[in-house]
Amino acid sequence: MTTEDPRRACEARQWLRLGYNNPMDIKSLRARIAAKRGDRAAEQLISDMRVQWARRSEWMEAASD
Repeated sequence: MTTEDPRRACEARQWLRLGYNNPMDIKSLRARIAAKRGDRAAEQLISDMRVQWARRSEWMEAASD
């Protein structure tokens, strides 16, 4: 685990909370991030979002406590 991992996980969760959880919105987000940070960063964010989506019960439960 690097020091960058928690930041990436937090960003991925934030985009999911903002409603970027369907193919059309994710395509738009990928283009937006790629334009600002490059294709590699966009793909990393989408990958991180997939991981966080699979773990959403953990972080959503923690947020409601």
